[in-house]
Amino acid sequence: MQVALHHEGWVRFGGVAVRGRAFEGDSLLEAPAIAARFARVLESGTVPSSLEAVADCAAGLEGFFAAIVDLDGADRTYLVADGARSIPLYYDGGGEVVSDRGRAVRESVDAPRDPITEREFLLTRYVTGPETIWRGVFAVQPGEVVELASDDGAGDRDGRRSVTRRSYREYWPAANEAHLGSCTDDDLSPLEAGLETALERLEAVAGDRPVVLPLSGGFDSRLLAAALVERGREVIAFTFGRSGHPDVEVSREVAAELGIRWEFYPYSRERWREWYHGEAGRRYRGWAFGGDALPFLAEWPAVRGLLEAGRLPEDALYCPGHTVATPSERLPRFVGEEPSDTEVGEVGCGPAVDADDADSTVPQIEPTVEALTEYILERHYALWEWEDAGFRRAARERIRRGLLGDRDANKISSPETAAAAYERWEWRGRMSTFTNGDLRVYEDAGLEWWLPLWDPAYVRAWESIPLADRRGKRLHADLATAIYWRVAGVPHDRAALTDRTLEPADRFLSLVRHTPAHQFTERDGDWEPAFLAPRSNWRKPGSHPLAWDGAVDDALLEAVPASRNFYALRTLSELGWLDLAEPSWLPQGEKLPSRVAESVVE
Repeated sequence: MQVALHHEGWVRFGGVAVRGRAFEGDSLLEAPAIAARFARVLESGTVPSSLEAVADCAAGLEGFFAAIVDLDGADRTYLVADGARSIPLYYDGGGEVVSDRGRAVRESVDAPRDPITEREFLLTRYVTGPETIWRGVFAVQPGEVVELASDDGAGDRDGRRSVTRRSYREYWPAANEAHLGSCTDDDLSPLEAGLETALERLEAVAGDRPVVLPLSGGFDSRLLAAALVERGREVIAFTFGRSGHPDVEVSREVAAELGIRWEFYPYSRERWREWYHGEAGRRYRGWAFGGDALPFLAEWPAVRGLLEAGRLPEDALYCPGHTVATPSERLPRFVGEEPSDTEVGEVGCGPAVDADDADSTVPQIEPTVEALTEYILERHYALWEWEDAGFRRAARERIRRGLLGDRDANKISSPETAAAAYERWEWRGRMSTFTNGDLRVYEDAGLEWWLPLWDPAYVRAWESIPLADRRGKRLHADLATAIYWRVAGVPHDRAALTDRTLEPADRFLSLVRHTPAHQFTERDGDWEPAFLAPRSNWRKPGSHPLAWDGAVDDALLEAVPASRNFYALRTLSELGWLDLAEPSWLPQGEKLPSRVAESVVE
């Protein structure tokens, strides 16, 4: 077997390679100790099944790591991903190649495109399940061990290995009748206890280093910032986009109230053309694309620019606010569910970079697998218009697999079980690709990262919260508000303020209060009104708060309907069907699925 590892952080111990850190109880294990633990477990032979032994070992580790266990003389290789799939591992279906780069596996086995997963990527910007856009190239899933085994040590007739997948960590939020009912304020304590464990682990990993947070206008990063300030930690925050954008102005206020250093990195359409199409941008996108998710871009220019300017430390622990609570934002309403006064979209965590994120129209559906499947198709498979009965059948089956795992469809029969199934689908198929993609931004800059709000302790705590208090991330948002209010001492309405509830007048006042002092550092001396466009206009060229439509040729922007956002154009570009920088993009149109081609050009 060929093992091709590209990131320099991999550590080898005998036949085991590990990246990352994890806790075993209260003990922090670095990569060499994790590798040694896997090697000892297999060599001891105390568990009859080697697959079960590796899974049991992984289940006892809580942190962010990946492992390849390939002991000398063994006829089996094991691939391990943590519960957030924070570090990617890819392999081919014949068990010939393993790598931390999907493209390296694809090139080694000369894998062709898979028309089903390619279409899924086109419509969603990610691939659900273990597949990639390349036929026969797979990704290890969150909380999964993959066994690549030769039959009787000799393989089958063509030398290929069999593949067995085993989930050692699942995610299935509270779906028990005992959990029903709404939490009171006193019930914040279990979630806060989970947060305390996660923060203690973060501090153990950080040591004496400062913690750097991308601070948005939502609750996730605010929760981390306030809780770390309360613990006396040195916190540095950074925000990016266009001055006046609600995400920027709320972040500015939060940092000021907490008394932490705040760095702002302005974006513009002109800069995006250079960033996206320059050598560094092309290299990053090529390295970060594993065949299963669109490379993460939002904070990539800010991280690079602030580091180059010496405004962020290289020797720090970077902690983006990705959280297990996010899937609860997009839950539909279920027939038979008790009404709630918290709507989806009210407490969304940023950066809020797309007008779609503001959609607070929540459909009501039956609590069944069939209804959930249709909801996901309509809401998530929507970057392009499409009519393809064959793909719809395949997509339904893929969605069902993500909803259920090994469960029987008949078990989904109540609002609680339906919500659990939907959030499992997001955890396994959607969130892991976004979390995974964002971390590549920090690795591209040579930075260390940690994910406190995906710490298994916080995941378990959130998993136990009843549906009424998960919906809209209510209890998570309440915890963030309570800690921020406690630490900053601001009025409660300001403690609960987000980028989605900031009034236009408040945005203007923020500019009056802050921009004169920062006029030449933040806005390049521009005294014209800053970005104040309403969310309803963000799809119009030149009106996006991140200004990233500047990466797209102006003629293409004029030809494409406003309903097709930057993500949609980027999926076409990643598949090689569209050149965002060249005006000669039209001849590629004949390669597109018919309805997509119609959507590109009016």
